[in-house]
Amino acid sequence: MSNNELYLYGTVGGSFWDEDYFTAKSVRDELSDMTGPITVRINSGGGIASEGQAIYTMLVDYPDKVTVVVDGIAASAASLIAMAGEEIIMRRGAFMLIHDPAQPWTMGRGTEEDHLKEAELLRVLSGAYADIYAFRAGMGRDEARAIMRAETGLDGPMAVDLGFATSVDTDAAAVAAARFDYRMYANAPKELREASKSLGCAPEQVAIMAMIAGTPRKSLKETKMENLSPTTSAEEVSVDEETTDAEEETVETVQPEAVAQSQVLRERERARGITTMVSLAKLPVSLAADMIGRGITVDAALEEVTRHQKEQAEMSEVETGRTTAKVRVDARDKFKQGAELALMKKAGLKGGERNEFSSLSLSELAREALMMGGDRERFSDKRDMIGRAFTMAGSHTVSDFSNILANVMGKGALQGWEEAAENYPLFTRQGVLSDFKQTRRVGPGVFAALPQMQEDAEYTYGTIGDRGELIALATYGRILKISRQAIINDDLSLFGDMPRRLGRAAKRTVGNLVYAILTGNPTMSDTVALFNAAHGNLQASGAGSALQVSSVATAIAAMKVQADNGSALNVGPKYLIVPAALEMTARQLINSTVDPGASRGHAVNPVANFAELIVDARLDANSTTAWYLSADPNAYDTIEVAYLDGNDAPYLEQMTAWSSDGVEMKVRLDATAAPLDWRTMYRSPGA
Repeated sequence: MSNNELYLYGTVGGSFWDEDYFTAKSVRDELSDMTGPITVRINSGGGIASEGQAIYTMLVDYPDKVTVVVDGIAASAASLIAMAGEEIIMRRGAFMLIHDPAQPWTMGRGTEEDHLKEAELLRVLSGAYADIYAFRAGMGRDEARAIMRAETGLDGPMAVDLGFATSVDTDAAAVAAARFDYRMYANAPKELREASKSLGCAPEQVAIMAMIAGTPRKSLKETKMENLSPTTSAEEVSVDEETTDAEEETVETVQPEAVAQSQVLRERERARGITTMVSLAKLPVSLAADMIGRGITVDAALEEVTRHQKEQAEMSEVETGRTTAKVRVDARDKFKQGAELALMKKAGLKGGERNEFSSLSLSELAREALMMGGDRERFSDKRDMIGRAFTMAGSHTVSDFSNILANVMGKGALQGWEEAAENYPLFTRQGVLSDFKQTRRVGPGVFAALPQMQEDAEYTYGTIGDRGELIALATYGRILKISRQAIINDDLSLFGDMPRRLGRAAKRTVGNLVYAILTGNPTMSDTVALFNAAHGNLQASGAGSALQVSSVATAIAAMKVQADNGSALNVGPKYLIVPAALEMTARQLINSTVDPGASRGHAVNPVANFAELIVDARLDANSTTAWYLSADPNAYDTIEVAYLDGNDAPYLEQMTAWSSDGVEMKVRLDATAAPLDWRTMYRSPGA
């Protein structure tokens, strides 16, 4: 095994069917000898919930990169461990199973109150698991709980789609699933349930109880050692060790329930005592899992809980002048998420929510961010405090406050982008450019037909023409400054209205590029303008070019006879594009069943519903009479709108602005638009 590989094969917490296993202690011991990035390989059917949580915490706290590879199966507690990876790779055929933690007994006699206490403890533990799954997958806690309750089985692609894995290694097949009795899982795959039959009868209640409580099956020798009195002699022990296999089998047959139950009770008292203590102290459940995994006594756990409570009281109470806002020290990420959601709600952005941070002003959020970052310095001037929050001076870390503001503004800009009423995506297609160099778009053209192949004749090659249209990216952007005064004034427009306006402006910029092609009539690669009589896509000016049945019929025919290597392409128009001045005329022409221009009678309108109508007022500035036809961009090359690396939304960058006493947010868009072919578009100057 590589020094940088950690194999977690077998049951989490102990052996129950003579299978491989690993524990929190064994993982801690191995991690203590490791340095640098590590790869954790998992093949486990699950096991003890608290052990799995403790191992997850150890891996999250590991100081270098952790990559998790699910070699075979990561079920139950093992699926939680997998969430610790910065990368989570599913091998081809590997499987993941996510479900609720379980507890098949109660403390005491099993009264209603006992059951309610256990239900509350399970609720806390399930919530802690759900928080981990939700954070990893980028989903809400309720969505994660629904997946857990349904006992959801996931193959590699499904795990990636839901966010529980980052990729599937299609080159490496999964190894055989770890030895485990999968029959205790209601939704385990059929093949795993069938394989479990080799373990004998399905596990009884006592076996499951022992497993969940952390009590591996004891051998006869271990059982007898536990039952020896303090005065038992070495000779007696040596005689006991000579027990035959048959005797061992007999003893295990007559008293497994008593042995398991005794172990269950002892472990249950310790584990539940620690969990209850941590829950009542409102400390993170991960602390309980860590203490249970270390095997410490309840008394020792009480000392640790008291110490953690004292530290929490010192670091998480912020006097706001109204109410004390309390945030757990280990919940820095939750603070950032909660603050973003609260600020989004107050700024009127989609996806926001009211929560414990909703009552805080921007200044108070800045102070809270400092506290969460460990900065407890007192400030006599509010501007100094906000400046510190922007820069996190002396903390050697990125400013949480600046990141919160930038993320909210980014969501605002994206919402504005999505809200912008632009119609150019209808008649253009989206492309990707990887740099800012000029690129020539060379298409294979249209093959008119396949040649007939005579018997024994050789196939001939289709060729790609040497014509290609140039396209190159350009950068567009604007800077928005957030000053300390704006934070003190609690100016929420900086995070809601203004970023949305910038997002809408970014999308309008792309629309401007597209419509500038129609009105600007750029030169194509053959040195002829896009719309030109030589291209057969420009109607002669005069009364006959007005938007009417006859001119539209002429335009449609001109598009259909466009040819490639002498073969007609039959390009049909998909869209009629007009300025606002022609909207009503165009609607009447398209929607009327009779010819609107007929002087008498009821002449049939042959161009009714021939195309979808697009109206844009940017055309009016160039001409109130010109109109255009465009083919379907999904079938033909029309106009391409390209973005750098496919990032088709505005991008937000932040920079501390020392000269302007605040922070600057730059909205940037790398995009371009270019015509790809003249044969798929048509222009009439109108009259």
